[in-house]
Order: sequence, then structure tokens, then C-alpha cells
Amino acid sequence: MNPRPSDHGIKSALPLRAVIAITVAVGIALASALVYLEEATRIEQEHTANVQVELERLTTLTSLALRESLWQFVPQQADSIIEAAFVNPDITSIKVVEGAGSPFASKTRNDFQDEKSLMLKQDIVRDGVKLGQLTISMTTAGYRQKLKAVTIRYGRAGILIIIGSLLFILFVMHRRFVCPMDQLVEASQNLAQGKLEIPIQAMRHDELGILAQSLEETRKSLLDLFNKVEQRNAELKELNEHLEQRVEERTRSLEETLQTLNRAQHDMIQTEKLASLGRVVAGVAHELNTPIGNALLVASTINGDLKELRTEVDSGNIRRSTLSKVLDHSQLGFDIFFNNLERAARIVGDFKQVAVDQTSEQRRQFNLGNVSSEILTMLNPAIRKTGCTVRLQAEPDLLCDSFPGPYGQVLNNLIMNAALHAFADDSGGIILVTVKRLNADNVQLIVSDNGAGMDADVRKQIFDPFFTTKMGNGGTGLGMNIVHGIVVRILGGTITVSSELNKGTEILITFPTVSPVMKA
Repeated sequence: MNPRPSDHGIKSALPLRAVIAITVAVGIALASALVYLEEATRIEQEHTANVQVELERLTTLTSLALRESLWQFVPQQADSIIEAAFVNPDITSIKVVEGAGSPFASKTRNDFQDEKSLMLKQDIVRDGVKLGQLTISMTTAGYRQKLKAVTIRYGRAGILIIIGSLLFILFVMHRRFVCPMDQLVEASQNLAQGKLEIPIQAMRHDELGILAQSLEETRKSLLDLFNKVEQRNAELKELNEHLEQRVEERTRSLEETLQTLNRAQHDMIQTEKLASLGRVVAGVAHELNTPIGNALLVASTINGDLKELRTEVDSGNIRRSTLSKVLDHSQLGFDIFFNNLERAARIVGDFKQVAVDQTSEQRRQFNLGNVSSEILTMLNPAIRKTGCTVRLQAEPDLLCDSFPGPYGQVLNNLIMNAALHAFADDSGGIILVTVKRLNADNVQLIVSDNGAGMDADVRKQIFDPFFTTKMGNGGTGLGMNIVHGIVVRILGGTITVSSELNKGTEILITFPTVSPVMKA
């Protein structure tokens, strides 16, 4: 029985549907929380400003009303004026003192002693003479009622948006990605197990559909080849069983029989080469696990940051630094998340390139050094496992009008190829990536290592499809062939390899800053 993927040390993780649902829900909840916090701050500031205006107005009117009470020294009249002012529920205290500083009249409301309040003092003047001073305090706690209504409204809207978004996104992902991917994984496992009689159902006309069609064509080719091999074996068996009896009768046809055997042997060699396609196709599912696993790891990391933020929010001690860190990590995480999903699509495209000399990659202007740095950042987790050290030396402001996707695939394949072949004993080493300008119209990418190197025979075959020294141990023989195709056909450049045993390897790629238009 063939081992399941989990038997190879792959850790169990949340299903892709659950990860997408959690990511969408957390993202919408975070955005709603930020909008809510901004709205709450605005309500508080607006209410405080209104209270300040009302405080100034009330202080002015009350000071005018108290002039006669102080002039005639009638505290009872001042108490009546203060009592009338206390009709405003936001007033917490009113104090009136004489010109000499002695208390004249006052009143205090004890309901808002612990709340934030505003205070304003104003002199009481009659005919240019200062009679005393009025002090009024007003609370700003009234904004909480408005905030409560806003909280209910935003909470209800957030829940509805999260539910609606989750239902829509999960439905689309289930129909467009998860179900077709499950079918492709099952089909690739059937090919790996030799179940060639099971047909692969046709899918939509997209990348997954193209991959399904390619797998089906491969299945038919392998089935036909295996049938031919069985037929040849049957013929050889029959010849061997009757060879002694028919040797005298077939003496004259011996030369023809030998030729037939030679052709059969040649066909078997060719069949073995084509049969390796089955093993290569079986690796599609494993190859796709890497970018998808990276995306799941990023989602888990963002989830941890959000839990930390939630803890601070629940405790009421949320810090700006924590919020900034979560936002920064979330932005970086989503970039890596989508880069890995795009990388999964490019892996599917790479296997297609072996049979179809076309590409659907798009070109754009980009900084070659920045793109190289981003690719190395994405590869860091895989490189660390090999014990290798990758260093980047890039000239600044290397602007290209080219294809960053294919360029990234080239750099990715070269680095992983060096880690797999140059340091096969996991001893670790240094991989140096150099990006520099050759002249006004061309740039160079140099990937060198201080590893095991290669002899002349291996160096001559390095770009042949399906040639690898690691078949069955992680190598498919397609990596350098794909690199050569991308450099020449898409980037419009050239690639050379310099290597000697035990002296490392240097791969030099030269391509124009403005890539030529690809031919159909």
C-alpha cells in the first residue's frame, strides 16, 4: 500500500475552507472594529465640543444673572438662579465666591463625581467693578448613550457582513477551487498507484482544467505505452518458448528476429523514459503542498497576532504598538498569502510548459532587486531546513519592463536546485545571488554556490527534460529545463553554466531590461 501524505511527516492543519472562513471573518471584524473605534472617538469629541459651547453660554448667562444678587448681597436670590441653571442634567457643580474670595452660593450634583468633566471660571462684573467669580463644571458622560446606539448598529452590521461574505466566499471557493483540487489530487494519486484505467474527468477551461486535461492525456499515453510493452513482452516470451523447436526452421530468419529483438529493446528503453512521466505527474500534488502550506502558515500567524490583539481589547489596555504590529503583520502576511497562491498557479503552468510552448504570464515594470529580495524572503523557511545561507547582492534602481512571475520561478528553481544538489549531504553552504547591470539595455543574474559542483557529463545534460541525479529523492528533471525555457523564450536572454567537481557552480543569466514580445 502506498503511504498517505501524512505518513511523510506532514503535519495536520485546518481544512482550506476553515482557513479561508477564519481569515475573512477576522479581516472583516478587524476592519469593522477600526471603523467603530474611529466613530466612537468622533462621537466623544463632538459631544465634548457641544458641552464646551453650552458651558460657555451658560457661564455667561449665569454670571449676568448673579450680578444683582452679589451687588445687593442676597444669597437666597443667587441660590434660586443656581437652582434654575441645574435644570441642565450635565451640570455637576456651580460655585459663586465674593470678590474677597469668600463663598457666596454653591450647589453640587454627586451623580458624576467619577466622570470626566469640563470646568469654566468667569468673573462677575457690574459697572466695571469685579463683584466675585463664578465656576461651573459640566460632565461629558452624555456621549455614552449615543455610543451605545452606534455600538449596536455597528455590531449588527458587522455580523451581517461577516455572515454574507463567508457564505459567498466559501461557496465560490468550494465550487471553483476546493472541489476541482480534490479531484486532481485523487487523479494524481491514482496515476502514482498505477490505476491507469480510471479516466480523469474534464473540468473548466482554466488552469485547473488545463492541468486535468494534461493529466488525462498523460494517463492515455502511459496506458497505451504499457499496452505496447505488454504486447512486446508477450511476443518475446513466445519467441523464447519456441526458440529451440524453431531454430532449424527459422535459421534463415535469425537475422530478422535479432533485429526485432533490438527494436523491442529500444522501444522498452523509450517506454521507460516515457513511464517516468507518471512519477513526475504524481509529484504535482506534493509540489502544490508547499505554496498552499506557506499560505496556511501565514494565516495561522495572523490569527495568533489577532488573538493577542483581542486579549488586549478584552482587557481594556489596548496599545497602539500592538495594533500597528498586527496591521503590519497582516499586510505582510496577506502579501505572502497571495504570492503563494500565485506560486501554486505557476507550478501548474510549469508542468504545462513541458508540452505547450505558450505562457499566460503578464509583464509589468518592476524593480529587479526588490523582486529578488521578496522571492528570497518567501524561500527562507525552505532554505533554513537545508542548512544553507543565501546572500543577495543587488544594485539599486534596476528597473525592468519584463515578466516578474517567470523571473521569480527562475530564481526559485536555481536556489532550490543548488540546495538539493550542491549540498546533498545537508552540510550547508553559501548560495550567492548577484543582480547587477551589464550595460544600458541588459542586466545579469548570477547564482553561485560553494557546493559539490558537477562533472562535464552532467553539465552537458543539465537542461535536458527529465534529466536528474535525484530521481526518486525529490528531483523531477524538469527544473533546469523549465529555467532554460523561461530565460530564452520569455525573458529573451541567455543562460550559461560553469562548474567543476568540488569547486562549486555558477549560473550566469543575461537578459534585456525590456523583454521582447513573446511569439505565439
